[in-house]
Amino acid sequence: MNREDAVRIVMSMLEKNVNGLEMSEDKMDKTLVDIGVDSLDVMLVIMDVGEAAGVTISDDQAEELDTPEKIVDFIIN
Repeated sequence: MNREDAVRIVMSMLEKNVNGLEMSEDKMDKTLVDIGVDSLDVMLVIMDVGEAAGVTISDDQAEELDTPEKIVDFIIN
C-alpha cells in the first residue's frame, strides 16, 4: 500500500468514528487526543484502520500509535 492510500484510510476512519471531526493534512502529526479522539474512539479507529488496510494491529502496537502519522507509518511498513 502506498502512503497516499494509507493517509486516505486513516483520515476517513477518524472522520467516521469521531463525531464532528474534519481531518486535514496539518492534523496528521498532532496526537489523537489533541484532535479530539477519546479513548473509546481510538480503539474503534485502530480496529477500522486495520480492517480497511488489511493489517493486524495488536493492543501493544495500538498503544504506540498516538498520532495519525504514526498509524500511516505502521500501515505502510
